[in-house]
Amino acid sequence: SMVQLELDEKDKESFSEMQQGMNQARQELAMVDGNMRKVATERREAELILAELSGMGPDTAAYKQCGKMFIQSPIDQLKGSLTTKAERCQKDHDALSEKRKHVTEAAGKLQEDFQAFIKEHLYTQEKS
Repeated sequence: SMVQLELDEKDKESFSEMQQGMNQARQELAMVDGNMRKVATERREAELILAELSGMGPDTAAYKQCGKMFIQSPIDQLKGSLTTKAERCQKDHDALSEKRKHVTEAAGKLQEDFQAFIKEHLYTQEKS
């Protein structure tokens, strides 16, 4: 027996829209995942540098990179900006994680609708 999809013009349009929707959801998920990795890496970096600086006293000469130059900067100021950066990265990561949950749910719903659509339009042709 042969399985076929029977689609009229309106169905073909719906089919195409569903495929586009699923592709967009996949792309959005990939983008969110990429951004989550990026902010996680930035946070880890900030925390590692902070850990290195934590043992150093306030009189330690510290330098901050600015383009291709290094500018002397009070160590407490550096620690403060790294702490702020780590916290911001964590907030961004939490927000992205929440967004990922919604995108995943939406993608799941699209997948279910797509499967239901396919089932509805399938017909089996018996070989005679």
